[in-house]
Amino acid sequence: MLLALIPAMAGCVLPSDRLAFPAPLASTPAERAFDTNADGRPDFWLLPDARGRLRELAYDDDADGAPDRVYEPPRDPDAVPHLIILFDSIPYEPVAQRAADAAWTWFDPPVKVIPPFPTMSPVIFSRLLGAPPLPGVINEYYDREAGRRADRLSERVRGHGNPWERRLNYRLKYWENGLSFLYPHRWFRVDLARAKAAFDSSPDRVTVVYLASTAGLVSKYGLAGVNECLDGLDQLVMQVLYERRGAVEVSVMADHGHNLRPGTRIDLAAILKGAGFRPSGRLRTPDDVVIEQDGLVNYAGVHTRRAADVAAALAARPEIELAMYLDGDRVIVRGEHGRAAIQERGGRYRYTAIDADVLALLPAADSLAADGRADADGFIAAGDWFNATVNHRFPDAPPRLWEAFHGIVVNTPDVLLTTRPGCYTGLSSFDWWVDMASTHGGLDQQDSATFLLTTTGRATAPLRTESVMHAIEPEYNPGILRR
Repeated sequence: MLLALIPAMAGCVLPSDRLAFPAPLASTPAERAFDTNADGRPDFWLLPDARGRLRELAYDDDADGAPDRVYEPPRDPDAVPHLIILFDSIPYEPVAQRAADAAWTWFDPPVKVIPPFPTMSPVIFSRLLGAPPLPGVINEYYDREAGRRADRLSERVRGHGNPWERRLNYRLKYWENGLSFLYPHRWFRVDLARAKAAFDSSPDRVTVVYLASTAGLVSKYGLAGVNECLDGLDQLVMQVLYERRGAVEVSVMADHGHNLRPGTRIDLAAILKGAGFRPSGRLRTPDDVVIEQDGLVNYAGVHTRRAADVAAALAARPEIELAMYLDGDRVIVRGEHGRAAIQERGGRYRYTAIDADVLALLPAADSLAADGRADADGFIAAGDWFNATVNHRFPDAPPRLWEAFHGIVVNTPDVLLTTRPGCYTGLSSFDWWVDMASTHGGLDQQDSATFLLTTTGRATAPLRTESVMHAIEPEYNPGILRR
């Protein structure tokens, strides 16, 4: 990111691309009216049916204030182009509120989506698009086989995308993404315009675009940034519906939530050093630890030969919410009051307290067992865990934490940690550039839960990230579209 900021410091001229579609003249339960030719009178309407769903799109060609052409939305989602928009860093609740307040009749009701953990964009989008696991959670990761740090930053700046990015029809260049944290308003407008241009020129029935600039808006401006993102989404979708006469499907989702509160950066290296460990770039002695942290987020990873000791030292600190590590066939979750364990058997998961119900999941486990959902040894199917905990403080935690240590990335840290609300970790240099109004990365509901909006009628219940594409495009098989 710092390399990406060099052009800005050198005084580069920022792009000025932007959409031109107007805001609505009127938006009521009976109609949504637009003046597309700037003559002061409405000439395009979205009209709902008795259920409040989009019934037709109407156009006035002779400026008499009455529709001359009327089009109905498509009845077969597979018969029209499908624009899939990926946002970065948008929590579920503000989207649900906006959809209700603004009467977004063209979308089905928003669906909650729970991502994998760690709730970091590359991990999540890899799952969403069926890409292979990344070598590490972040660009600078510890390569366990080589016994040293590996850094992909320079190749990313040179334009080498991750496997999931190669399945996109559009995204900002990596250095542009860095600039978007400095100038998020400008780059979001650019992102919207370029995403639409990519859709217009796409030869594919399904077009997937990723607007990375939303991360900067939400990180710098919190809820106000979320609302600006949703304003932009509204404008983009309206222009697409207008130009395509409604003959299009649109789906929109994000990778993870955000806590929408400012915080204070903690110095993870100092914490571990104070506990008797030695932050380093290699694991030469039992006291060495290699810290993986990037950006300013609520998650970090630690490579160590003493996972249990590191987790205990971290969990004893008031800034740390959870510290997790693998112990044989168990994932241990450590909090301030003790430990709990997660085990897996044949796609089923068991959560037990060792000396504390760290995730407050025992009531859910007991309820599922009482309903006959647990086997004789207390193992519960992943789908049952999801349905029972989708609105819990730590949604879908047993499957998510198990997967975090079993192949979510190639080089999994030995300890995964999350910070308490009001604290975050990351590189101190990032504090120079961005004042954080909101952060993400944790296991909890706010950091995790995001949304899916779609016009397809195919998503009616909460989903895990990896199920989204199959839900909205059952036959979709993403190919390699970009380098």
